Amino acid sequence: MQLTPMMQQYKEIKQQYPDALLFFHLGDFYELFFEDAVVAARVLEIALTGRDAGEAGRVPMCGVPCHAADGYIARLIEKGYRVAICEQVEDPKQARGLVRREVTRVITPGTVVDGQYLDAKRNNYLAAVVPVDEGYGFCLVDVSTGEMAVGEASGERALETLRDELACALPAEVLVPDNAPEALLELVRRERAVLVTRIE
Repeated sequence: MQLTPMMQQYKEIKQQYPDALLFFHLGDFYELFFEDAVVAARVLEIALTGRDAGEAGRVPMCGVPCHAADGYIARLIEKGYRVAICEQVEDPKQARGLVRREVTRVITPGTVVDGQYLDAKRNNYLAAVVPVDEGYGFCLVDVSTGEMAVGEASGERALETLRDELACALPAEVLVPDNAPEALLELVRRERAVLVTRIE
């Protein structure tokens, strides 16, 4: 199915960041398309419209003004979403054809350091949990302050101990290996709405 050149550019960039909501800079707005638009419109309570995408017809679209984007991004981060910011990296007036765009930053709940996205009253921990011998090793780090703690939960009550540690820290994001046991994934997801990121 043939897309317009701009929508093809969007799809190619989105394929590189499939687990993020892609804020695509277009003039004075950041636009979101396809499923990202549906999710963002629902979470942000903004209008869901459509845009012509070529042979694909109209696709879902929503957008926010660039000057107000930080507030919208903060709300998405607070709800546990990952956001990729795709900027125009050349002057549209100088562009021959399609304006070049690139993702300039990815903001996640656990890696955010910008003050406007943080709650000053609590730490913003990123947790990493890995299965080890008869339990789990874990690390908690607040990248905005540099505070860090490491520990291990082992023995018959390893999962309960890990659950208690995570409940105390309330991490915004938890990194787990791709091959993490299902019991670990269930524990992390059950405790609260937290972004779980699988890594190799």
